[in-house]
Amino acid sequence: MHKALYREYRPVKFDDVIGQEHIIRTLKNQIKENNTSHAYLFCGTRGTGKTTTAKILSRAINCENPDGNNPCNKCKSCKSILDGSNLDVVEIDAASNNSVDDIRELRDTVKYTPSNSKYKVYIVDEVHMLSQGAFNALLKTLEEPPSYVIFILATTEPNKIPATILSRCQRFDFKRVSIQVLTDRMKFICSREDIEIDEDALRIIARNGNGSVRDSLSILDKCISFSDGKLTSKEVLDLLGAADPTQLFELGKSIIDSDMGLSMKLIDDYFVWGKDLKVLAQDLVQFFRSIMMIKISGSAEQLIDISSDFMERLIEISKNINMEEIINILNILSELLDKLKYSSDQRMSFEIYIMKLSSPSIDYDSDRLVKRIEKIEKIVEDGKINILSNTPSNITISPALEHHSVTNKNKMENNPDEDRSTDVLSKIEDDEYIEIIKSGWNKLLNQLEHDKKVPLRVFLSNYYDIKFKNGILYIIIDDDYSFSIERLMEESNFKYLNDTIRKIFNSVVELKFILKADVPDIDLGIVENKEEDNILLSTLEKKYPHMVEYEEDDKV
Repeated sequence: MHKALYREYRPVKFDDVIGQEHIIRTLKNQIKENNTSHAYLFCGTRGTGKTTTAKILSRAINCENPDGNNPCNKCKSCKSILDGSNLDVVEIDAASNNSVDDIRELRDTVKYTPSNSKYKVYIVDEVHMLSQGAFNALLKTLEEPPSYVIFILATTEPNKIPATILSRCQRFDFKRVSIQVLTDRMKFICSREDIEIDEDALRIIARNGNGSVRDSLSILDKCISFSDGKLTSKEVLDLLGAADPTQLFELGKSIIDSDMGLSMKLIDDYFVWGKDLKVLAQDLVQFFRSIMMIKISGSAEQLIDISSDFMERLIEISKNINMEEIINILNILSELLDKLKYSSDQRMSFEIYIMKLSSPSIDYDSDRLVKRIEKIEKIVEDGKINILSNTPSNITISPALEHHSVTNKNKMENNPDEDRSTDVLSKIEDDEYIEIIKSGWNKLLNQLEHDKKVPLRVFLSNYYDIKFKNGILYIIIDDDYSFSIERLMEESNFKYLNDTIRKIFNSVVELKFILKADVPDIDLGIVENKEEDNILLSTLEKKYPHMVEYEEDDKV
């Protein structure tokens, strides 16, 4: 009959315990100096060696021929403890023996001296499962047991143990075993079992073991049964339902690049293969956590688990994302993990959250708006958009003006030979005043930065052109970046800009923001198409009453 690897390779001496050097060293020194405590509390997550260490300690203090500070495991006492026949070492499962009567029975047996050993050892596993009454019954005995009795309590939830019990024990906290240590341990076991396996596959298993030796060896056992030959990382990923590193990198990069189409395709591929979306979400968290570690330290080889093949690629990806965006992504992914626990349609929930991440335009969080601005600036820097100023660019669509803008653009497309823009702009141009405005424009931008009006500064850094006529300063915005108009026309922003321009240029002007497509319809501030203009003015009047001025007879 096959014996599970975690049972077959359970440590039998202190030197075999991995990842808990701080505890093993202390216990060995206590045994060496004959200074053992009457009560211990071993805390830590599952599979980190609490019960195993308790059993080794019980043999070490009763061993007839100790090997240094380790039990020999050959004498009569060690053998009897190993096979469970020694009546002086009692292992109790508190999950199923948690009543007051069970503890009273234990308390009654404590007064009897050991029959064959130096010490009587009581190992109480999952001690946090004891009832309040059982804890109270244990108190006195635990505080002042006979000199030949040692209690070893083990728990995964020390927060549930009363302070009166904690104060009577020497506490040792077992930490999660690192991925590298787990990998080395499994590599040793595979060499003993003549198992061929890739090191990357071992690291994947160790990562999914979450710091637990038992969980890691259980996964390894399952993977060995799955493979007929050499065990590869791809086979392990298929068995665990985890994302292939290449697939994970593509999905992570599509989120950073705001490529929603590719993100949705990768999720669909992942779902079609029948893999667990919760595992993919956890892998994405680890992916962006790795990038965060790289941003913090520059090199994250000691902080994150990733093969050397992907380290350089990850470092390159990290250059295209800032820390604020990483934190925002991790927060959203954390929300997604919580959502997936209770969602009746995990795929839909997953896609909605990934759409929020990969498409900033549907998320109005301030960090995502910044991302949108940065993306447009990058497009301009790459030369994909022509702007008639020396400044950078960005901006989104103003719903209030969208219909009007599209109509005017269609007019221009239908009459390509007619350069109406140039004709009309020449009518409203005042060269001398425009030169004053343009020469002092950087001063205006600096004032906006000083006043912490960063969004307004960004918007005004990206004007298409400036025109002046009859006391009206027209700031013309490129049609592709009309969304800034809506923000600039907000009452508080509009008032601030008017006051700031008056102060900087020492003149009173009326400020107007218009789209490039709207310029052909403007002549001395009067719009030619009355029917369309009434629709536009009506919309603007409701939303921005301070911006709309017209005579009664202008309406049709």
